[in-house]
This record gives sequence, C-alpha cells and structure tokens, in this order.
Amino acid sequence: MRRTQIALGLIGLVVVTGGGFYAHRALADRKATPAPSASVRVATAKVIRTDLSDYWSETGTVGYRKQRTLRGTAAGVVTWLPRAGSVVARGGTLFRVNDRPVTLFYGSTPMFRDLGPVGVVGRDVRVLANNLRALGYRIGEQPAAGRVVGAGAARVRVTRDDAVFTEALKAAVQRWQWDRRIQPADGVLKVGDVLVLPGRVRVGAAGAKLGDDATGDVLAVSDQTKVVSVEIDADRADDVRAGQKVRITLPDSTVTTGTVGSVSTDVIKDGDTPKVRVVVTADRPAALDGLTTADVEVRFTGTTVRHVLAVPVGALLALSGGGYGLQVAGGALTAVKVGLFAGGMVQVSGGGITEGASVVTTS
Repeated sequence: MRRTQIALGLIGLVVVTGGGFYAHRALADRKATPAPSASVRVATAKVIRTDLSDYWSETGTVGYRKQRTLRGTAAGVVTWLPRAGSVVARGGTLFRVNDRPVTLFYGSTPMFRDLGPVGVVGRDVRVLANNLRALGYRIGEQPAAGRVVGAGAARVRVTRDDAVFTEALKAAVQRWQWDRRIQPADGVLKVGDVLVLPGRVRVGAAGAKLGDDATGDVLAVSDQTKVVSVEIDADRADDVRAGQKVRITLPDSTVTTGTVGSVSTDVIKDGDTPKVRVVVTADRPAALDGLTTADVEVRFTGTTVRHVLAVPVGALLALSGGGYGLQVAGGALTAVKVGLFAGGMVQVSGGGITEGASVVTTS
C-alpha cells in the first residue's frame, strides 16, 4: 500500500544527496563540521505533530445503483418494451407478454401463485392488498392479526405480515383489471401479471427483442441514484469499509467527495488477480449529473497514524550504514526511525527529535 509513497521518498533522498548534504557519512564516522557562514542559506522545516494517512487510487465507473435484470414469470411472447431511461413507478407497466401488461408492485415478497379463491392467506396477499390500496382501490377491512380464518383443514391463523383474499379484495382486483384492460377481468391475479420490486425503477438496456420468449432476460432496471462502482484487489478489501470517505476525480478534473456504500463479499475473477466490487455514493449527487458510464478516479485512504512527529520527505538523509537521519539546523546529524510516508511527509522518531525543532531540508 505504501509502495508509491516510499518510492517518492527515495526520490526525495536522491535530491537531498545530490544537493550537497553529506548523507553518505555514517553517524559513527561523523566529524565536527564548521557551521555554515552567514552567506550560506539552507532551507529548513519544522518537525510537526500531526495525523498522516496514505492512500491509493482506482478507476471507477459511474452507473446506476441496484441494477438487476427482469424476467417474465409466465410463459409467453414479449410484445412491448419501455424506452431506455424511462422511469416506472407503482402500477406502471414494465413490459407486455402476449399483450398482457406486467405491472410493477412495491414490496419484498414476489407473487408466486395465482390469487383467486376467497380465503387464501399469505404475505403475497398482503403485497397485493397494500398496492391496490396505495393505487386508490377500496379493498375493504382485513381480519385482525391472530384471527383464525377458514374451516377444517384449511383453518389458518393470520399473522401481522399476512392478508386474506377477501370478497372485497377480489372485487378490487376486478376493478383494477378493468382499468388496466386485462382480460378476462375476473378478479383472479395470475402469476406473471405483477412483478414485485422495492420501489420505482429506471429502465436500462433491453435484454430481449419483441417476439422473444418472456421467461428469458427481458429488461435491465435500476433505481434512479447514480453511484460509482470500483473493482479493487480482494486483498485490499479489509482496508475499505461502509461509511468510509473517498475522493472522486471526475473526467473534467473537478473533485468531489463520496462515501463507501457497500463492499461486496463476492470475489470477481479478473485474470490472476481476484477482485471485489465497492459501491460509492457521491456526497453531492448533482456532481454526477450528465455522466453515464464514465470513468472516474477514486482515492481510498489506507493506513492512518495519529498524533505523530513528521517532517517533509526531503529532509531525510540516507546513511551509509543503513537507515535514515535528519540534520538538525545548527546541530548534529541524528539517526531516526521512519514510519508512514504520506502526502510528501514522513513519520519520524528518534532521540533529540522534538516537535518544533528545525531540520535541514531540500529547498
């Protein structure tokens, strides 16, 4: 993770050595050196106490969040598809199969059976009831949670997540069918008449053409929020977490900030390097307006050290016996231990190195 910053640090060392500082001398061989005359000016920097963070950058792609592909749940032929970029809300048509509309309902339980016989109980009935009520249809009163409905072997206790397919609900389905011109308008909701999704969707690319089998991939949809998707090396996944802040550089070189929304646990095979997908949301969504499938640069923060002593990288001197030193202004060459390189600064520690001390550095 620190490879780039360390390389920059070593470049700084070459500059320092080439600039006339006697970095090749080991501390043990150091001899007294006259102080520079008043006419010789050297650059100095203060030792500061600060927080340092290193970082790395990856290429991300702007797209829409929660993308998925829809399939019809009943056999038939695709006879109509919406325009890419359009938005479908509750009660709208996602596509048509055998010229019968497939309607969007909101919820979390898919429609998995025909709903026709009065007395049927289930969470799918609750989805139907909630959506028809939200669309303005009168569905009548529902039995209270805990009540037992049905008779004999068909007796069922209603839970808070359930609804009952009552006569009033069946009549509401029939009125909805009339309004949607679904034939026959018999009050029976068939599998395939409805697809249940969490909310409104933006239509993406069509996976089918008119005349194709409706049980294949028909339509790509997403929600309306733009995000940045980034694939990072799987061994970096522990360095990224939901809620972490990142910096996003857009194609026009403007910079905005973002927040990591999720880090996938599914590994993507990409040659010899396994990857995981990170989804980033822009803190200012308008910054991504006008961008579709554009590449952006995402900068992630890696290791952070807090309240440490640091100097500019250019102040480091490579010692002939190994390691690094700092030339205290007007004082001795002092060996130091280096830590994190970040943003042109380097973490240092060692005897005689204190906050506020002046050290010689490259100008």
